[in-house]
Amino acid sequence: MRWRQKMIGIVSTAYFTVKDRPGVKTVKKYWWRNVVIQHLKFRGKAFVIATTGYGKANAAMVITYLMEEYPSLETVVNVDLALSTNDKFDTTDTVLATKFIYRDADLTVFKDIKYGQIVHEPEAFSFNTEFVNQVKNFKLGVSDGIVGTADMLIYNSKQFKEMVDKYGQTIDVIDTEAGAIAQVTKKSSVNFIALKIMYNNALSPWDNDPLHKFKIYETSNTLKYLLARLFNLLSSRLVLDFTKNNNDELEVINELFELDHDAWPKMFKKNVAKLVSGLGPSLMLIDKKGLTPEALDIVEVMKKKIEDEGPSKIILGEDEWKNAPKKWLRKLMFLQNIHVNDDELLWNKSAKYDLQLEKMFSIEEYAKAVAKVIADRSQDKSSYTYDGATVIKKHLLVALDAAISFYITHNDTHEFVESAGQGSQLVANEFMKFLNQQLAEVESPFSKIVVYIKIPAMGAAKLPVYLVTKNKVNTPIVFNGYSERDQKVYTVVDITRNDYDPLKVGSFKVTIRLKNAK
Repeated sequence: MRWRQKMIGIVSTAYFTVKDRPGVKTVKKYWWRNVVIQHLKFRGKAFVIATTGYGKANAAMVITYLMEEYPSLETVVNVDLALSTNDKFDTTDTVLATKFIYRDADLTVFKDIKYGQIVHEPEAFSFNTEFVNQVKNFKLGVSDGIVGTADMLIYNSKQFKEMVDKYGQTIDVIDTEAGAIAQVTKKSSVNFIALKIMYNNALSPWDNDPLHKFKIYETSNTLKYLLARLFNLLSSRLVLDFTKNNNDELEVINELFELDHDAWPKMFKKNVAKLVSGLGPSLMLIDKKGLTPEALDIVEVMKKKIEDEGPSKIILGEDEWKNAPKKWLRKLMFLQNIHVNDDELLWNKSAKYDLQLEKMFSIEEYAKAVAKVIADRSQDKSSYTYDGATVIKKHLLVALDAAISFYITHNDTHEFVESAGQGSQLVANEFMKFLNQQLAEVESPFSKIVVYIKIPAMGAAKLPVYLVTKNKVNTPIVFNGYSERDQKVYTVVDITRNDYDPLKVGSFKVTIRLKNAK
């Protein structure tokens, strides 16, 4: 059954803005009491974002206002920073909560009332709805947990033990808002979940933490990351079922939704209405009536291994390094400690890698790795079934997950080309040259093969690149659109190579490395 809604509400104590761009438009932005309200349209879906003050009273006030001002509000998500109360959750871990209690409510003087319970209210406010299942289905890298809400924070283990002894069960997260929102939405039959990003453990001395600014930086980035994915997935007009997808496949799928929203599945099937996992391929592409399903397999090439060795001891010092949350601090430390040699010019905006620590490859090597995966997959001539019938068409999506080390320049003006349209096509053109050569003898069982590449562009933007084959089965693989003219007008400059003519590409090779110990 497809879940439908009219409006989604996002409530947070964090203030953030959504910039207008194609598909995203701010309808209204205003102050109400001490609350900032932002009403926007995102990919055709209506969202209202409320930035509220701390505490239960502020939370109850804003959620009541939103439901009265926006009668079509059917779903509320509380996304915020919080504190964990056990060793399961560390900085930047995210808890998806569907159960909420008040940890400062003591009305046990009344008969049959438990600690944390309000008179004439349930022991806990729990939500187990289709919406909850849908968000869990997105697999956003979150964990289940119980939130305890109060207008007070816990500073030591003694306080926490006293509370748990009274309450009688574990609380995973403490905050000051979610319980009040849960109570109001429950009484109003509105969907509700909370996504709590852990800032620190409540039982550790977090109030004077020397790494406070780093933790705020990363938890805030995690909050923005989760919101971006939620907005993209909740605004989709497709029925989405990712329950059987693995994490690697989901990373690719989420990136595609971020870059192209609902448009990317239409590269394979024009009338797709559902993306469903667990039927054999990575995804089954199904039309509304389920009459002409098509299969899509997703595979990543050259996926980087994520090490967990922590930041450099040189940067932090021995004691700080031992106590640092290693999985998130490493990236920040690297970005803050890169430098360029004085005798080199930083022309290449995509050269963001330490070439001594991270293996880089040439475009030919990237293309060779992609071609090998396609050739190997093309050996499998088997088919899939759906609803007892053989699926006629199957497709392949190959995602290149590697440190891309090149950029595009015009041979005459020496200007960078970073537009999503022209820039993407130029990189695709460069890859096609090698892929068509290497796959000329390979016959494909796939109706269509798409190679997806992303390269760094201006700022934090990503430039999506798609290479698409012709729609034919059991014929030699050919990628469409190769242009000889583009090869003469533009140069795709690879920073790992030194055989380019500087006058032609208007640039110099750049070396970036971490500061060395002295």
